[in-house]
Amino acid sequence: MPLFTAPPAPRLARLVAPHRETLAQRLARAATPADRRVRSLLEAWFVRLPEAAQTDVRSRLWERDRRLALAAFWELYLHELLLTLGYETTPHPVLAAAGPRPDFLAVRQGESLYVEALVHGPPTEAWRAERRLYPILDVLHEFACSGWFLTLGRVECGHSTPPLRDLRLAIGEWLESLPPEQDEARLEWRRNGWTVELRATRSLSTPASDVFPLQPAPAMSLRTLASKLQAKAKRYRSLDNPLLLALCISRPLAEETLTDSLPRIVVGLPDWVMGVLVASGLDPWTIATTPLRLVRRGDAPLPTTGFFAALERIGARQLTPELMEIDKPWRIFNLWPHWPADPLAEEECR
Repeated sequence: MPLFTAPPAPRLARLVAPHRETLAQRLARAATPADRRVRSLLEAWFVRLPEAAQTDVRSRLWERDRRLALAAFWELYLHELLLTLGYETTPHPVLAAAGPRPDFLAVRQGESLYVEALVHGPPTEAWRAERRLYPILDVLHEFACSGWFLTLGRVECGHSTPPLRDLRLAIGEWLESLPPEQDEARLEWRRNGWTVELRATRSLSTPASDVFPLQPAPAMSLRTLASKLQAKAKRYRSLDNPLLLALCISRPLAEETLTDSLPRIVVGLPDWVMGVLVASGLDPWTIATTPLRLVRRGDAPLPTTGFFAALERIGARQLTPELMEIDKPWRIFNLWPHWPADPLAEEECR
């Protein structure tokens, strides 16, 4: 069972507006060399995932909700990382006591630990607000072949549905009025309580997936993050092995937050939690460049010392007594520094 449709079905081969294309749809099309490299790597990882977990991971990766797709990818990533560290894995192991099951039991040279994956993304309100802009972005996508590239700036939402016909006409008249020698222009459109700022350029200066940037994500609440980790940890009161919480944050987290705030959060977690593994801003296209950080408890159980030593063998550095970092993750998976970019192009730039 492949992770993605092979060959792509006709409906997947059609061009989809970037804001509506799911992670799996993009990789099923694999229209660019970089996408094909990402797809091949994930397919190779998927084959090594135990069959019992493949159906669940595959179905969630195809979900339209980006948070569910990211969670499936994160579990696939963690399984491959555990294999690289030399662990044998059992997905959703049966426990002696009734209750929830962690995502993985990892065993290596007599040492065992449980791994539970978490994803922290924008709240539901932010997700709904983003989706409310989709009809406007659909209109912008209609002008993709006009010779202009349209990007969305500030948006103030009205209380009703935006009058898309008026927007479409306004954009068309605006673009037709621009002189041939002009390379950039801006438009502010106001109707029915909506305010939309647009920028038109003759050349594409950003990757195709970023042609239609959405509103900035709200600042992350560390209190919400701490509560989420606490709630997840307390579900596993009766584990017979230490628990590693593996946290994937959908947006990059500030360096000072990682080094200062997260260690304080980890100290407040229950005793059976050995630490929190953090990947901030990770997605399938940033596997080679997103650092991994382990915020460990100072009093972590002795049986987990082998896990810390295994991380050091694959390049982890001790930044503080509580914080370890793998700043060259591309080496873990035998990639190159700017994967999935063309390695030959990378050599030419050196």
